[in-house]
Amino acid sequence: MESRSPFKPNGVIYTTIIDSLCKDRLLPQALCLFKEMKAKSILPNVVTYTTLIQGLCSLGSWDDAKQLWVEMLNNNIAPNIETYSILVDSYCKQGNVVEARAIFEYMTKRGMYADIITYSALLDGYCLRGEMREAEKLLDIMVKNGVMPNVVTFSSLINGYCKSKKIDKAMAIFQDMHLKGTHITPNVISYNTLIDALCKNKRLDLANQLFKDMQDRGVAPDVFTYNTLLDGLLRNAQIDEAISLRIEMENNGVAPSIVTYSTIINGLCEAGQLVEAEKVFSTLVAKRLQPNVTTYNIQIKVLCRQGQVSDATKILKEMVESECPRDECTYNTIIKGFLNANDIVVALEHLQCMRRKGFAADASTASLFLGLLTAPNVGDEDKALLKKYFLEKNVINGFLSGNDIAMAFQHLHCMRSKGFAADASPASIFIGLLNSANDSDTYKAFLRKYFLENNGKWHFVILIMD
Repeated sequence: MESRSPFKPNGVIYTTIIDSLCKDRLLPQALCLFKEMKAKSILPNVVTYTTLIQGLCSLGSWDDAKQLWVEMLNNNIAPNIETYSILVDSYCKQGNVVEARAIFEYMTKRGMYADIITYSALLDGYCLRGEMREAEKLLDIMVKNGVMPNVVTFSSLINGYCKSKKIDKAMAIFQDMHLKGTHITPNVISYNTLIDALCKNKRLDLANQLFKDMQDRGVAPDVFTYNTLLDGLLRNAQIDEAISLRIEMENNGVAPSIVTYSTIINGLCEAGQLVEAEKVFSTLVAKRLQPNVTTYNIQIKVLCRQGQVSDATKILKEMVESECPRDECTYNTIIKGFLNANDIVVALEHLQCMRRKGFAADASTASLFLGLLTAPNVGDEDKALLKKYFLEKNVINGFLSGNDIAMAFQHLHCMRSKGFAADASPASIFIGLLNSANDSDTYKAFLRKYFLENNGKWHFVILIMD
């Protein structure tokens, strides 16, 4: 930041520009300016450090953020409550509640009082991990220290209990909000969290009751609210109610998103209304909505169910043309379509392509492949092709070599259920994984479930999966 004028930038100017760069997510430039600042003996202050820590955390550079925090302490620059809140929140979001709590304790031991933002961030971390007992303990400490919970705090607790499948407890907290706070009104996030959990548990009457309640209280439903209820209705085959809700959604000024239409298309498909599903899909272009991978996957599923695998292949090409990446579901769906059409050659081609992309066949796809080995309507030539791929080329070895132990066992179990035995090659890899120092104890315990030890040697004894 050189200048030919006699004016020399000071720490405030540097910090202001660094803050602007961080907000624009231009971290390399911000860090470069920070380095220049120190090289010119212009000392950064707590605002400078906090700004950079926030920027680094927002990009997921947790280790770099912590290094800056340590640098602050080493330079005798005391972090403020905002600095600590950012660090606590960031560690909680990455699932490291232990580190977040350590920073929280470090802060309080130095006489700094946590505010509602710090407490809520740590409490949300516990809730995201399902550690509800710890979250409740923290809530009690918070209230004892004179910090009253707000709607964000309660929304975190509601979300935690919903994720822990304790919906009645979440409802109790929702109804009890006014007792632990002053004039706390649930917001759209509070309502959405509960409505989502209720819909997933098929408690649609209560979900609809909450939906009405939020509107009566002046809380406007957003696109997530409507999408959640639409999904709940369609999963329970309430097609007419879902269509009416979509109309109400638009009448209330909430524009349906691609997720909305994907949900409707999928619901119609699952209800067997494939023609109607295709009609909805065909309206997307006119609505200027670009299909995403979920939308394309649904259409591929519809076409495959109708036996129109050639048209489904055209959708795959359309995905490439629109630069929409295929995912694991895309490949599994198209593969099943060709398998059900008894086109084994093309199905294997897609399987090979899927594996090259780093995706794995799911259990039902693997079972379909191996089921064809003994199917009476599959010709000898196709069976020979399948045996060559699954037995001679040994897909199990491929998954084991890639450390995908769970998928290897799925294939192994399918093979055994069809009367085929694994050869010595996968056996040696399985045993090698047991003796490997690099594999986790969880994997080794999983392996030991299927192997028996005798006289200090591992014998290849495959047990039928439970």
